[in-house]
Amino acid sequence: MKKTSLILSLLFIFSTALFSQVGEPFPDIDVVDLNEKELNIPNDSKGKFTLVGVAFSEDAQKDLYSWSQPVFSMFMDENNLNTLVYDPNVYLILMFTGVNQVAYNKAREQIKAGTEESLNDNVVMYKGKMEDYRKKLKMKNRKEPHFFVLDKEGTVIYETKGRYNKTELNKIADMIEEE
Repeated sequence: MKKTSLILSLLFIFSTALFSQVGEPFPDIDVVDLNEKELNIPNDSKGKFTLVGVAFSEDAQKDLYSWSQPVFSMFMDENNLNTLVYDPNVYLILMFTGVNQVAYNKAREQIKAGTEESLNDNVVMYKGKMEDYRKKLKMKNRKEPHFFVLDKEGTVIYETKGRYNKTELNKIADMIEEE
C-alpha cells in the first residue's frame, strides 16, 4: 500500500512538472486593451497579484466569458465589500492566431461594442503566433480557457481551466487576499 502511494505521489509530481506552469514565470506577452493601450503581461502587472484568463478559440472564449460576472463581482465591483479584501489585476486575453489574425480588427470592434466600458482595461487582445504561448504555458486543449494566478513578481502560483466553477474562484480568492 505504501509503495502504491509513493508511486502515485511521484507520478503526480512528475505530471505536474510536465503539464503545469506553476512555479514558473508567466511568459512575456504584448497585448492591447480595448482602449488601445499597449501592455506587457506580466511586466505591467508586477506589484499586485494578477488573474489572467487566456482563450485561443471561440469555444474557449465562450467559457472564458462564463467567469466574467463572478470575477467582476468578487474582485472588481467597487459597490461590493470584497474589493476591500481583494485588489488584483485582472486580464482576459483573447488570442488571435493563425488564420484568425485576419478577423482581429472586426472582432475587436465587436468585442468592444459588447463589453461594458468599465472593463475595457481588463479585456486585452493578442495577435501573433499561438504555439509560442501554448508551449510556454503548457496548454494542451485550445478549446477551453486557462486561468493563471500570478504573484506580485509575475510567477504563476496557481492554474485552472474550463468553465466557471465557484470552488476554483474561491481557491483563487484565497491566494490573492490582501495581507
